[in-house]
Amino acid sequence: MVSVVQAFIDYLKNDKKLSDNTVDSYKRDIIQFLEYLEKINIGCFEVKKATIINYMNLLKHKNRSQATISRHLSSIKSFYQYLFMNRLIDEEPAYTLDAPKIERKVPVTLSIDQVDKLLSYEFEKSEKGLRDKAIIEVLYATGLKVSELISLRIDDVNLNYGYIYCKSAKERFIPIGDSAVDALQNYMSVRKNIKNNDHLFLNMRGEALTRQGCWKIIKEYTDIVNPGFDITPSILRRSFAKHMLENGADIRSVQEMLGYKSVNSNELISLISKSKIKEVYKKSHPRA
Repeated sequence: MVSVVQAFIDYLKNDKKLSDNTVDSYKRDIIQFLEYLEKINIGCFEVKKATIINYMNLLKHKNRSQATISRHLSSIKSFYQYLFMNRLIDEEPAYTLDAPKIERKVPVTLSIDQVDKLLSYEFEKSEKGLRDKAIIEVLYATGLKVSELISLRIDDVNLNYGYIYCKSAKERFIPIGDSAVDALQNYMSVRKNIKNNDHLFLNMRGEALTRQGCWKIIKEYTDIVNPGFDITPSILRRSFAKHMLENGADIRSVQEMLGYKSVNSNELISLISKSKIKEVYKKSHPRA
């Protein structure tokens, strides 16, 4: 069974071209489901629709969110679709199952004043302080995911022309403004020159920064500037998109900068305030 799961993971990486984080989520979900099957003495290839329904109910009784249950079901459906395509099973047990409806919540974002407050903080002039300032400036200036930020290499940044080259699943060039350029120049002037390590952002041991390290850095400063209010890389990413849209950027351009593969704009539209939409309508519609 381990080999089958690994073959499925390889399929997600090599054929579906999913990101490492997405693949890791699929893997965790499938392993948890297989552990459940082992407890109830059902083989992986013997699963029926009722088995999956019972597992979904178990997750619900464990107070898992609708989003989490929906993700688990999606992982299981993909796994059994893969088994069916490779003729390891005769039918897909989850084919007719629908994911639970997810309550759409208004995405958490920062106001421009909150961002200014965070970036106006007096960071130390040490290597750490200049690095931390650069990280937060770049996250807000580009809307990069934290995984994309920590993957940046020195050569991916062109300070003369003011852009960053992101080599994630959706390769793209993202312009950066003067504030981010200045922060990066200050950081690069003190960054350790580590042999065989060209990652842009390093920890204090000279190693590539990790996701957890990046989260801790942002939390350190938000605890000072906005105590009691968590600011995450995802919130900075959404704030970048919201402020771009509300200041006149078109949705397609913002999608490109964020690296969205799909042209579905619902998520971006949800970031625009109703008052801003009404303002745009009044300015644009001939009979408003």
